[in-house]
Amino acid sequence: LLRGRKVEPEVREVVTIFFSDIVGFTTIGSELDPNKVSNMLDRLYTRLDALTEEHDVFKVETIGDAYMAVSNLTTDQPLDHAARIARF
Repeated sequence: LLRGRKVEPEVREVVTIFFSDIVGFTTIGSELDPNKVSNMLDRLYTRLDALTEEHDVFKVETIGDAYMAVSNLTTDQPLDHAARIARF
């Protein structure tokens, strides 16, 4: 994309998506010191990032307190993609 080249989309019949959101994050963020909130998110997402590697799951995005990961997207995992996300 940076080089201005077109990227052809890939098609997958099925994928399994993991999406997390911290319940009460707005309240937590408004009541805690910003450094504590940042450290909490850093510890959480560092662990989730390690789990993506351990279970061969693709991390799509982290935005604020939301985390999204997918299996059977970048690696062929047709037989166990749902189990990978469940173990993740």
